[in-house]
Amino acid sequence: MAKQNKETKNAKVFIVESPVKNFCGINAGGVHFAYGKAEVNEGWVLNWYRKHGYKVTPKEAPKGAGESGKGDENTENSETPKD
Repeated sequence: MAKQNKETKNAKVFIVESPVKNFCGINAGGVHFAYGKAEVNEGWVLNWYRKHGYKVTPKEAPKGAGESGKGDENTENSETPKD
């Protein structure tokens, strides 16, 4: 598995919406669109989409996520029951 640094863990993710409704395929920078939307990390590719008129919005953290951006509100205690 690739080693992650602090920048990778804290990278902001954005939702890019295609001007073509429900577009599915690969577009500039190798970004994969499904149903007109794609997830893109901040950087030159995101700037390209902004310059070319795509709608760009920040992706929200899942509900129940802590500061790390990870979490599941359905998580239970991981201890196994003892007989």
